Amino acid sequence: MNPHDRLTILRNRHRARELRVFRDLVETYFVRSERDVNDVPMDWEGAQAARSRINQMLPRVIQIVRAAGLGGASATATDPGIALGRVEVLQKIFIARYGDGLDQEILDVLDMAQGVYEGGRFTALARTFNPLHYAGTALAFVARAPRRMLAALGFRPGRHPGAADLARLESAAALEDVEELVDNRLAALQDRQALRYAEYARQVAELAERLDFAERTLAGQRSQKQLGAPDRNDIATPV
Repeated sequence: MNPHDRLTILRNRHRARELRVFRDLVETYFVRSERDVNDVPMDWEGAQAARSRINQMLPRVIQIVRAAGLGGASATATDPGIALGRVEVLQKIFIARYGDGLDQEILDVLDMAQGVYEGGRFTALARTFNPLHYAGTALAFVARAPRRMLAALGFRPGRHPGAADLARLESAAALEDVEELVDNRLAALQDRQALRYAEYARQVAELAERLDFAERTLAGQRSQKQLGAPDRNDIATPV
C-alpha cells in the first residue's frame, strides 16, 4: 500500500493543491528565466522570486511525489525521456531551460503525481468517513511501537551482534512479520470498505437524480393541467 492510499480527503486535497501551486511556480520560473538574444533573462526579478519559493517548497514536494509512488529510479523507454516518473528529476529544476526537454520532464512528473491524488479523491472521501480507517491507523501505530522500543533500548543495525542483539533481531523480525500481517489485513479491509462506501455514494447519487426527475415531471404535469383548465370568468352561465 502506497502512503497516498492512507490519506483522508482533506490531506488528499491539500497535497493536490500544493502540487498545483508548485507546478505554476516552476513554469513561471522557466518562462521568466528564459534569455533573449542578448543572453539577458526576460524577467530576472520574477525568476528569482519564483526560485526562492520553489526552494522553500521543494523538500515537501519531493515527499509528496514519493508518497504518490513515483519515486522509483527505474528508467522507462517512453517519451519524453528516461527521467519520466523519477523524483530525482525535480532536483534539476534550476539547470533546466525552457524548451530544452528537461523542463517538460519535470512538469510531467508533477502532472503524474497530481493525477494520482486527483484520481484517489473518491476513495479518500470514503476513507474519511470510514471508522475502520482510524482503527487501522491506531492498530498500525501499536504494532510498530515494540520495534521502536527495541531501537530506543540500544539495538542498532550494522553493529556486530552479540547474544542480546541476536535476541533483539529475532524479536524485531517477528514484530515485522506481525506488523506486515496487520498492515495487509487492514489494507484489504479498508479497500473493501472504501468500495462499499463508493457504491453507497453512487446509489445515493442515482436516487437523487431519479427524485429530481420525478419532481420535474410532476411539476410539468401540474403546469399542463393549469394551462388546460378554463378560466371561470370565461364560462358563460345560462340565464
